[in-house]
Amino acid sequence: MLIFYMSLIDSDESKDKFESLYLKYRKHMKHIAMKILGDEHLAEDAVHNAFVKIIKHLDDLGEIKCHKTKSFIVIIVRNSAIDILRKEKDGYAIYEVKSS
Repeated sequence: MLIFYMSLIDSDESKDKFESLYLKYRKHMKHIAMKILGDEHLAEDAVHNAFVKIIKHLDDLGEIKCHKTKSFIVIIVRNSAIDILRKEKDGYAIYEVKSS
């Protein structure tokens, strides 16, 4: 999956930053999504949606290992999981990131 995300990023510097972020936080993100959704496949969808959103804001992020970055990532994945949960409750089967 990392290769897919890297194809969405232009600069080598941003790719390096995203790869570090991905390797550091992906397991934590999946754990958060699983707690909310209780389903591994839906949790993977939430994490995927969160990473796509994070790529859009990659330039706004500072250090990978700082508290502010971790908080940002937790909020993004939590909101992605909640969006999926709402769609599940409403009977929708489409999980996509809305462009903003």
